[in-house]
Amino acid sequence: MLWRIFKYTGHLFHLRHRKGHGIHSPYLFEFLSRVIFNSEGVECPPMVRQEHRALKKDLTPAGGEGRSVRFFVRHSSVSEKHAALLHRIARWFHPEMMVELGTGLGISTLYLATGSPDTPLHSIEGNTERASFAAQLVSRCMLGPVSIHWGDMDEKLADILPLIPGRFLAYVDGNHHYEPTVSYVKSLMERAGEEAVIILDDIHWSKGMNRAWKEVISWPETRVSIDLFHMGILLLRKDLQHEQLKIKF
Repeated sequence: MLWRIFKYTGHLFHLRHRKGHGIHSPYLFEFLSRVIFNSEGVECPPMVRQEHRALKKDLTPAGGEGRSVRFFVRHSSVSEKHAALLHRIARWFHPEMMVELGTGLGISTLYLATGSPDTPLHSIEGNTERASFAAQLVSRCMLGPVSIHWGDMDEKLADILPLIPGRFLAYVDGNHHYEPTVSYVKSLMERAGEEAVIILDDIHWSKGMNRAWKEVISWPETRVSIDLFHMGILLLRKDLQHEQLKIKF
């Protein structure tokens, strides 16, 4: 907890580019203005928000250890604010495929899938109970081409990687440690074509995650990195100039 407070204080101290001011790239300005700061007032479908809020009260056991759906939603799942951002990113980018590492209960899956309803989404979850719960949520909400893969993250990702086209959107929230995070991002980057987007959750959650974030934003493949503190976004569009941004979100 003290680590995150310290990092957040540093994050606020280095903030720049509020509302996109000072950004010269039209592509990047549009992303910051329309997607990050939601200048067009895009809202998620009411069904999505209703499901999310209902799960916050759900006492059904999920994932072992006697913990309920409500516990995981409140302590481990993406917040409504950041979930809505995932929805907007998927809606704006409209990728050829989406990949999610860490399905959890399927909340982020729901927001991504409704952002780009016709895009195939492959989501991987290591916990049987949570994967089953997510699959039921996907079915109940009648989402589009969404596939929930249960099993070892590395093995399932290796199965999916050959299917990933060059223009994809990936959300990495599967293992909050340095080595696996770096490995996942590296594997995904190797599939990127002229334009791809990779989102990392909890980039300052621990020293290991902070180290992983610093490493991946230093790679030449990362054209633009956007640090929102709780979430980091890597833009891999080849014609972008290298920039590292910190934004208050």
